[in-house]
Amino acid sequence: MRITLVAPAGIPTRGYGGTERQVEWLAAELVRLGHGVTVIAGQKTGDAPFEIRQAGTFQDISDAIPADTQLVHFHGPYLDVPFPSLNTCHIVGLDMSRIAGPEAATSPRNWSFVSASHARSYGRTTFVYNGFPVDAYRLAGHKNRRMLFLAGIARAGKNLNRAVDLARKYDLGLDIAGGVRWKLLTRSQVRRDMVFLKTLASRYRFHGIVDGDIKLKLLGEARAFINPVAWEEPFGMAPVEAMLCGTPVLATPRGAMHEIIDPETGRLFETDDEFAAALGEVDALSPLQCREKAADRFSIGKTAQGYLDLYGRILDGELLP
Repeated sequence: MRITLVAPAGIPTRGYGGTERQVEWLAAELVRLGHGVTVIAGQKTGDAPFEIRQAGTFQDISDAIPADTQLVHFHGPYLDVPFPSLNTCHIVGLDMSRIAGPEAATSPRNWSFVSASHARSYGRTTFVYNGFPVDAYRLAGHKNRRMLFLAGIARAGKNLNRAVDLARKYDLGLDIAGGVRWKLLTRSQVRRDMVFLKTLASRYRFHGIVDGDIKLKLLGEARAFINPVAWEEPFGMAPVEAMLCGTPVLATPRGAMHEIIDPETGRLFETDDEFAAALGEVDALSPLQCREKAADRFSIGKTAQGYLDLYGRILDGELLP
């Protein structure tokens, strides 16, 4: 099949980039399976095992689509194009009517989402879970007794404030990645919560934006990954990355968390007492079983096959529900 993927930013991904990483991994897996793939990105940042075309405007994106493409898979932005297309939404709150193009207001759309709960939030049913190159993740040689929080630290919905409070209440060490401490002064809600001042104690260690071996070390050596989200998480890439490194996840039951986490990979909690009980339970989980369960459910191979199934349905003339 000849497939064009459209990504919102630079490919290959440098530093943080959740959606872009998913596009990059999907493109590489589709090529491995024998498909022809072109990725249209806001910036070409290096070489990849697929063709990359740089396009900065809507018109540039339209012009960059190869004439022989059979299907265009948009991951944002979303355009009206004269090709069969699929639009995958990765965020909460997207106005699905905001499609660029002269026929966008009336043209029917094929949409997919990244979890069942994410799809339901838009009144839809079609979803494909995000996938990961599982061999890029590994078990650590040992575990420490520290918790790990890895997310955009200044985003109130990620709820570093709750993680910090739980660490203090239960006398836990907490590693924090996803931004430097001064970022906590840049967002109004996080600033009002006084998270900057709370994290001055020695139990809290900030690691900034992490990637590569440093990220794998933090993910793999942590006692547990704490994810006390206060918003409807569409999927949750970092929790799955932790699982792939053999680290169980403790999360609040918001958005897709009840789909992502199962008894082999973590626990859900709402109250502080439930957190304390869950922490004791995950200590008994096997890192190897945690990794194997996540690898089975969230491999990029399974994700690619899920999208290939949708491509086939679209090319057969189906309008996705």
